[in-house]
Amino acid sequence: MRKTQRHTQAEMFAHVEACMKKNHPQKIYCTQQGVAYSTFQYWAKKYREEFSEKDDQDFTPGFIPIKVESDPETSQVRIPGQLHFLFPNGIQVMCPESVHPEVLKTLLNP
Repeated sequence: MRKTQRHTQAEMFAHVEACMKKNHPQKIYCTQQGVAYSTFQYWAKKYREEFSEKDDQDFTPGFIPIKVESDPETSQVRIPGQLHFLFPNGIQVMCPESVHPEVLKTLLNP
């Protein structure tokens, strides 16, 4: 008979945060930590639900103007600082200061 291991919310939220911080693929993180992938997925969903509701109260979706400089020699665009896109489905994308315009276009046009 297989014994089911129970996990507390605090314990699993700590795993979710650690996985996000280390930027490891979830399956690899779960294997390294000895956590079942399905259990991790369950708690990751709970984590997103918990914190997206709190974040939504302080967040107004919209556009922020960005000053863009282009480098004619490399066809790259320079942006002061790093771009951080947070999509409604929870996916986050960060772009470096130099990025090709086609990459930005691909990210912003589904």
